[in-house]
Amino acid sequence: MSLARWFRFSPLLLSCLLAACTSTRSRPAGMMAEVITEPAGIEVSFRGKTLGPAPLHLEIDNLAEAAAFSAAQSEPPVVERRVRVLSLHQVQVLIRVGGEPSPLAQRLGLSRVLVFEQGEATTFDLDRYELKSAFTPLLAEQAKLLAGPFAKLDVYVCGHTDATGEADHNRILSLRRAEAVSSFLVAHGVARSRLRTQGFAADYPVAGNDTDEGRALNRRTEIVLPD
Repeated sequence: MSLARWFRFSPLLLSCLLAACTSTRSRPAGMMAEVITEPAGIEVSFRGKTLGPAPLHLEIDNLAEAAAFSAAQSEPPVVERRVRVLSLHQVQVLIRVGGEPSPLAQRLGLSRVLVFEQGEATTFDLDRYELKSAFTPLLAEQAKLLAGPFAKLDVYVCGHTDATGEADHNRILSLRRAEAVSSFLVAHGVARSRLRTQGFAADYPVAGNDTDEGRALNRRTEIVLPD
């Protein structure tokens, strides 16, 4: 019996195979997450379950799960949880315990923050403020989080640059990048009235500006939430 004739007599099997293929194509790819803490070696929890001391490397389904990591201990308190998006399928989660809020958090008037950080490699070309098309699916996922689990929170969208170049140019560039992210979020269901959009140029680095790697980390946008 030919394959075509066999499928003709097996419509149910054919239907199941097509459904399986469609399901595979539409299933979102997972993300690899590296979880680190400051100080190092803190016990990490995930949705209330203790996983063990950092660093941890594991696979998660999406950004919502990246935001569910915290410290297993309650004292000293967590002052910052940072989800650093390295690529569409890789994130680093930093949990900072104890000490003062970061200078940026203090500038925003916040004592504890959850930060979604997107580096230039995933968001913008060098010295540009148009969103890369490859990044928009991940930003759409963030919009769903902001319109869903975090719907009652103010959202601070912050743009940053490295310390090279003219200060005025960097200030304008950082603001335009933040505005591009804010406009995308509004177009995907986040109320504009919740957004606080600012450009900080090189005022708040997350790494040194004396190396290419450090400067690349400093060229970023951040979505900052009260935690």
